[in-house]
Amino acid sequence: MARRGATKHHAQERRPANPGSGNGGRSTALSRGLLVALGLDALIALVQLYVHAQLSGGDGSYTSFCNVNSSINCDAVLGSQFAMLFGIPISLWALAKDGAIAALVGFRGRPGSPARLQSALALAFLGAWTLVFSLYMALVATSTIGAFCLLCAGMYVLSPLIAVLAWKVAEARLGAAGPLITSGRALAGAGAIAASLAVVASAQFNVLPGTGPLSVADVRERDPEFFLWYSGLERVGPLPDARHAKGPADAPITIVEFSDFECTFCAKAFRDLRDLERRYPGQTRVVFHHYPLDSACNPQVTGRMHETACLAAIAAECAARAGEFWRYHDRLFDAQGDLARPMLISMATDLGIDTDEFAACLDDPSNRELILADAAAGAELGVQSTPTLIINGRSVEGALDRSKYDYVMAMELQS
Repeated sequence: MARRGATKHHAQERRPANPGSGNGGRSTALSRGLLVALGLDALIALVQLYVHAQLSGGDGSYTSFCNVNSSINCDAVLGSQFAMLFGIPISLWALAKDGAIAALVGFRGRPGSPARLQSALALAFLGAWTLVFSLYMALVATSTIGAFCLLCAGMYVLSPLIAVLAWKVAEARLGAAGPLITSGRALAGAGAIAASLAVVASAQFNVLPGTGPLSVADVRERDPEFFLWYSGLERVGPLPDARHAKGPADAPITIVEFSDFECTFCAKAFRDLRDLERRYPGQTRVVFHHYPLDSACNPQVTGRMHETACLAAIAAECAARAGEFWRYHDRLFDAQGDLARPMLISMATDLGIDTDEFAACLDDPSNRELILADAAAGAELGVQSTPTLIINGRSVEGALDRSKYDYVMAMELQS
């Protein structure tokens, strides 16, 4: 019995230590937690990359699952200029960053070696950068773009977790070898983060050399085919009176839009023009005219391609009576999947328009006359499809690729 007890005692002494105990176990748990957070962040980045690709390369009909309304709208954020950095989608940069942190988690180096210290410092730096950059992008989305991205919000939530875990893993990696951060390292890290953020902001807001306003020569060099095509467009006119216009009357560029609220390409043009107004404040004036692709209110069209387009156009005119044309205009494009009468009334009510008056207005025949007049004016200018944009007199049929608007601005501002 004594011998059996002794054997059991010695076996317990030889038993391997619990991998979850002590500093080594804590470091392993932190590393695993960080890798899980990085995996979730990368997954969100992949979804963002897909949405960005659809918005940039699609035909304008794509709407993501998190395009809820004009305020909660991933498409507005991921389709904006701020979704790119040096010609590369931000989501791709995020994937590269996640990969770099994961690689640093896997790299340990010999205890006390310079490589171990450098990897720990790099891990802490990238974690801090993740948090600072997320705060910056959240500020840009809310204050500059004016929309909240649900996908981006997932990254905003994960960024402080990644920062804290990266810091803890870096500390555990050094152990008793010395403090992770000294005053000198803190100053150097803060300076590097501030400088990096300044470069990013300068590039996104077109301040850096090479990222500033394009010249006509730049357009000719970058896209000679577009330059020749746009230069060759004849100017049309005279233009109809502007009943619905926004932007300074003396803006150097006036964009007259003939549009259909049910047209998916028109929705793309709407998002692009809204982004253009934000990026060139005070330099654009947008004038809206109806051109529904529905013979019920547009004799220029044969058949009823968009059967709710006429009623949506009339509803916009009713909103105009209440002084809410542009806000209602935005709501119509954001809710393009449902433009039936109940939804049109509901949107008006949400804007504070009297429900009974709006419902009565929808049946007022005088509004149909306004739509007919717009369509007739469009036909006089040669409009045959939507959207048609008349930019300082040049008639452009169809929605331009997003990048081409910068070329147009350069050519028109310097013509």
